[in-house]
Amino acid sequence: MKDVVGAPVVRADALAKVTGAVRYAADVPEPDAAHAALVTGTVARGRIVALDTAAAEAVPGVRLVITHRSPEAKLPPGGFLGAGEEFQSSVNPLASDEIHYTGQIVALVVADSVEAAEEAAHRVTAEYEPRPAHATLAEEMAGARLCEDLSIEVGDTERALAEAPFVVEAEYTTPAMHHNPIELYSTTAAWCDGVLTAHVPSQSVQSTRAALALMFGLPVGSVRVLSPYVGGGFGCKASVLWHTVLVAAAARSLGRPVKLIVPREQMFTVGSFRPQTRHRVRLGAARDGRLLGYEHHTWWQNSRADVLPLPGAESTARLYTSPNISTREYVVPTDVNTPGFMRAPAEFPAAFALESALDELAEALGTDPLELRLRNEPARDPVTGLPFSSRSMEACRRRGAELFGWSRRDPRPGSMRDRDGLLIGWGCASSCYPVLRTPSRARVRLTAGGRAEVLVAAHDLGTGAYTVLAQIAAQELGLPVTGVTVRLGDSGLPAGPMSAGSMTTGSAGSAVRAAARAVRDRLPATGTVADPPGGVLEAEAAWAPPELDAEAARRGLDAEARGFAQAGAVSATHAMFSHGAQFVEVLVDPGTRRIRLGRMVGVFACGRIINPRTVRSQLAGGMIWGAGHALLEETQVDPALARFTNTDLGGYHIACNADIGEVTVETVDETDEVVNPLGAKGVGEIGVVGTAAAVANAVRHATGIRVRELPVLVDDVLPPR
Repeated sequence: MKDVVGAPVVRADALAKVTGAVRYAADVPEPDAAHAALVTGTVARGRIVALDTAAAEAVPGVRLVITHRSPEAKLPPGGFLGAGEEFQSSVNPLASDEIHYTGQIVALVVADSVEAAEEAAHRVTAEYEPRPAHATLAEEMAGARLCEDLSIEVGDTERALAEAPFVVEAEYTTPAMHHNPIELYSTTAAWCDGVLTAHVPSQSVQSTRAALALMFGLPVGSVRVLSPYVGGGFGCKASVLWHTVLVAAAARSLGRPVKLIVPREQMFTVGSFRPQTRHRVRLGAARDGRLLGYEHHTWWQNSRADVLPLPGAESTARLYTSPNISTREYVVPTDVNTPGFMRAPAEFPAAFALESALDELAEALGTDPLELRLRNEPARDPVTGLPFSSRSMEACRRRGAELFGWSRRDPRPGSMRDRDGLLIGWGCASSCYPVLRTPSRARVRLTAGGRAEVLVAAHDLGTGAYTVLAQIAAQELGLPVTGVTVRLGDSGLPAGPMSAGSMTTGSAGSAVRAAARAVRDRLPATGTVADPPGGVLEAEAAWAPPELDAEAARRGLDAEARGFAQAGAVSATHAMFSHGAQFVEVLVDPGTRRIRLGRMVGVFACGRIINPRTVRSQLAGGMIWGAGHALLEETQVDPALARFTNTDLGGYHIACNADIGEVTVETVDETDEVVNPLGAKGVGEIGVVGTAAAVANAVRHATGIRVRELPVLVDDVLPPR
């Protein structure tokens, strides 16, 4: 039978999605459901001194208004995701009269209809005792705290930089950004005989179940969380959001189901976001371009309640060989909701800084930027000296350059134009992303007629998990992929991974492979997959990264355990990363200075490719988003009011078809026998990592102007007067 793994199989859920048959969390009907609406605060810091709900309670159909004074709000503390637990923030917004950030939930209104709930929410009035507040990095840099355990020290970087013939030093910044998946946040909660069922768009149904069980003092088995389809997540649905708990509390209090759909504007403050960052990079090189020293200090915006360190330089320190490396990670408390993980969370800002600085170094040396990168390709991990499990970065760069036509680049800024007179800029950048893995279970059931079912509490965010897990099982069982049905997104299924960190295929897929093999091995010598003994044959198997100790692996495989266990990219024997190279062409109008994308080429090495069709979608989508980061995307802040100002898709700009030119994606063949039994590395995040830097480098080539702050706007490339 022809191999199924590696084939460009059409998505298993494609027809259901394009015909509208798929039901997302908010689509699930609940008879007699009441409807909820949120009331959010208007000051950034202080306390509530008066909260009037009388007018809201007088609206016909209103059944409940929950505030910090309500018994429904008296809940246990929540554990922060960044500390290994479940919640987006440790702060229950209704725990007291304290206000921690603009847009904090101050009330939940429940009524018989959506209209009544929204009308009542508008009638809740609050008075505040405000305190001085700051929502930007620049205002609070003096309060930065060093995360010492995330620092890297190799060699003597200070001395190397002092003695290097060529040194580049610069600061780079990235703005706050917000996830804007098509599917809004929502929760539908219902109680029946002491059992709570919640429909929530989630990247981790198990974490959500554990959190709800904790909040309501229930055994984990008395909570079921359902999220079979997710309409985009990008990290914002990986943690438990407090409105989910409040909706469940309201449903218990009323004795009827309650549904909440969070409007787009409120998503900017009731969930997480990508924090502002600042980077100071110093690079020292010999005259032949060999790096002698790399120093990278990063400042990450945080809330005052929680510490979310994002060690981006842990990855960028592995991009190039250097005998001297020094990195520092700082967190800066500000008056915002707790930031979180957003696709390529740490790696994208860090790569923007390093890959921009490397281009500046190439210019100082008079060296081609691609040649400088090739010249500093490491043979082993520069930080630990360990071998890479596999590393095809050079192949990615050379193939990308060939596809792009890099050899035709004139290095002089502003020297290339198209037939319409537009300035052409060409830029390149490198990407890497850690191979993260987590324990997973899976169950495979074979039934008469050669049909198989795969069950695992993983998720499909539109990334193709339904398809690739079916391919893995079909390969092991010798079935066509159409003979395999996959069930995901149900906390009652065998424990699966959080869909984050590009972990799903490698982790859940390894468990599916083991379970399918166990089923196949149990077939009698004379049996076939079309005729299992007794008409059904079932096996459950687990897989855990061998780097985890027994207790961590056990906890990760226990569907009732809190928290999660994850193996990092650097083990005792190997460093494990996906790699890639991006090439970008921009077109700049010499008069208006309008910047447009011409074309993008990305070549990536991500281990064994299970499905090239879904992989291309992931990588192209990541590059498109990275280009949007470079030219469009920014959550703007009003410093006087310490609040986000462009909290809708009219003011928050994301890339659309008209903004993106031609996109070419390829992968290189790569064998990796270390990362997991499948040999598969992550593809979901790496496409974002280097794209913004490649765009900024291309803008420099087109205009002669170096922009060190994202997004790159027309104002940034106006010629000097």
